[in-house]
Amino acid sequence: MKILYSLPHPSDRLGAQRAGHMIRATAMLSALQNLGHEVIRVEAASSAGTQLSVSVYRKLIRNLLPRPIAMRMRDRARIQHGIRYASHLIERAQQNKPDLILETHIAFSLAGKIASEQTGLPLILDDCTPAWEEEQQYGVGLKNEVKRIHREVTAQASLLIAVNKTMRRNLLEEGAPPETVITVENGFDDKAFYLGVDGSHFRKQFQIPDDSVVIVFVGSFQPYHRVDLLLRSFQLLRGAAKVHLLIVGEGRTLQDCKELAKTLGLTSRVTFVGRVPYAEVPSYAAAGDIAVMPATNAYGNPMKIYEYMALGKAIIAPLQPTITEIATHGEDAYLFKAEDISSLASAINTLVSDPDLVLRLGRCGAKRASEHSWDKRAQVLQDAMQGVLRNNRPAPGSKRG
Repeated sequence: MKILYSLPHPSDRLGAQRAGHMIRATAMLSALQNLGHEVIRVEAASSAGTQLSVSVYRKLIRNLLPRPIAMRMRDRARIQHGIRYASHLIERAQQNKPDLILETHIAFSLAGKIASEQTGLPLILDDCTPAWEEEQQYGVGLKNEVKRIHREVTAQASLLIAVNKTMRRNLLEEGAPPETVITVENGFDDKAFYLGVDGSHFRKQFQIPDDSVVIVFVGSFQPYHRVDLLLRSFQLLRGAAKVHLLIVGEGRTLQDCKELAKTLGLTSRVTFVGRVPYAEVPSYAAAGDIAVMPATNAYGNPMKIYEYMALGKAIIAPLQPTITEIATHGEDAYLFKAEDISSLASAINTLVSDPDLVLRLGRCGAKRASEHSWDKRAQVLQDAMQGVLRNNRPAPGSKRG
């Protein structure tokens, strides 16, 4: 297949491996190429004009105007940006003659829809989320428009790709035809995350005692990650075996969490590493004996679980549907009651005091990790896209034929 890939986001770039959807897109495209497909990448953020608009909003409009007004201005600009970007996407389609358009779904963007209509190419929307997700995550100024555009874009698509069963169910509840919605979960890079990755140099660098049990968290410090929950649970471990908490990443709640650790008297037992290059994440995670995800949102598909598994780490995570789709309590993870401080503390205590259980969970997770590589995910996506082409049905509203 010849795939025209579209990233309509005004600021995100492929290869900038910070946000999960960018890690997914970059890895999936590379895996599709490994399968022998040609991928033509088109990124809206590569335009100098787009970058200038983003900079003006972030440095001026967002800081000078009341938030509701700034957000409405931002959303109008995003709609117009998508329409302008569609022209570039159409031009690239005419130049390269692809078989289809694969686009990472972005709220407010009409680019893929317009390009599909004008060229007759099937539109595949990856990482597709319901209309309400944007408002819940980032806030929305034009609430009616975001829903309208979502309906129009998803109706044009020949295939909607959800990252888990929960998201697929949400898309169906919003009216998407079942035959157009499939699930392709996130995955992990098996060339970076594998048994044998050495993190011992980081334990030495941070002067963590050799006999300490290291609990590691790697994340972006979004409010829903609840690192504060982890810290409050960690405080309850006083008097237990020597345990050290290694926290890697940055984000909105990092400073608050540092202050909380001081307030709780945990400074000597907690190391905040801050942001690290993505290439170093496997070694930092490998420095831990036990890997923890204190919380996650109710609809995501956390890559960290797959990455922890591949490293052979015993995993502690909340008991909720988006986690039980990935892991099984007592087999490849230890699950605790979500949002419950004492339950998380109990889970940590259980694993700290049972090295055999830690070893067993880690081994089981590592065995299952091979099912979750990006190469496996790309095979599922490939088969689905080939099915669209075999059906040879122009997308709704197409000018083809």
